[in-house]
Amino acid sequence: MRRFIAITLAAVLPTALVAESTEQRGTAPIMAMGAYVPTDDMKGSEAFYRALFDRAPAIGLPDFVAFDVAGGWFAIVSRDKYAPGSEAGSGAVPYLQSADLEVLHARATAAGVTAPQIIEEPGIHLLKITDPNGQLIEFFSLTGQ
Repeated sequence: MRRFIAITLAAVLPTALVAESTEQRGTAPIMAMGAYVPTDDMKGSEAFYRALFDRAPAIGLPDFVAFDVAGGWFAIVSRDKYAPGSEAGSGAVPYLQSADLEVLHARATAAGVTAPQIIEEPGIHLLKITDPNGQLIEFFSLTGQ
């Protein structure tokens, strides 16, 4: 009986694994999340986000600067080149999960923006800051409550 089960698993398991792998690729074409915010001041924005994320950018071009954040890109781009006609703070709001909102609050304040207090709701805490370009960015931490 053990031999029968072993032979059956040996025959079926590779097919099941290939089917699962193909299914995952077919239903999940997105590999990573990214966001960008337009700016009129690339140098000032780069300095702000260096301080906020506490790291150097992974890509540093004159009109495109990207930070590797949790396996995705958070970029700042020249408004003139990549988002002409857009108004500051008028796009989607980047929403990033954080392990420590207090650290981000301190970094944002040290980088020169006024950061309101952390909002504490059951199950989730939120930190909403506005970058020097007027772009709202939200950070959240799940509390398990």
